Amino acid sequence: ELVTSLGYQREVIKAKELLKTYQEKIILPDSVAVEGKNGREEHPVDTIPADSPVFDLGRESINTVTESIRNSGTVVLNGPAGVFENEEYAIGTLEIIKACADAPFSVVGGGHTSAVIESLGLDNAFSHISTGGGACIEFLTGKKLPAIAALERSKELFG
Repeated sequence: ELVTSLGYQREVIKAKELLKTYQEKIILPDSVAVEGKNGREEHPVDTIPADSPVFDLGRESINTVTESIRNSGTVVLNGPAGVFENEEYAIGTLEIIKACADAPFSVVGGGHTSAVIESLGLDNAFSHISTGGGACIEFLTGKKLPAIAALERSKELFG
C-alpha cells in the first residue's frame, strides 16, 4: 500500500528482478536500527515495528556489509546508510565509509556522503569523489549527461 501511494511500483519491480538475477552478489541487511521510545533500537528486518521508520543498519548488518566491502576491489558509494545527521544513527554510514576508504579503487557520488568523508579526513583515501550523486551514478551506468552532450555538440559546431 505504501509503495503504491508513494509511486514506487516500478522501482520495486526492478529491485525484485535485480535480487532474483544477482542474489549471490546483493547483500541485504539482516538487522536495522529504528527510533524507539528510548532511542536506538535494533530489530531483525522481519520484525521491524510497523510504526518505526528505519534510521540505520543494525550492528550485525554493518559487520556483514563492511566485511564484503573490504573484500572488494572496486567500490561505488552513493548516499548515506541512514540518518547520519543524528549521531545515534550515523554508525552504519561511518563504518561503511571507513571500509570503502580501504578499497583499491573507490568512487563516491553525492554531496552528503562527500561531506561526511571530508569531515572524517578520508577524502584522500578515495579515487574519485563527486558532489553530484545522481549525475555520477548516471554517468557510470552509461547515460549521457546533459552538460557532456552540450560540450560534444559545441565541439561539432565550433571545432
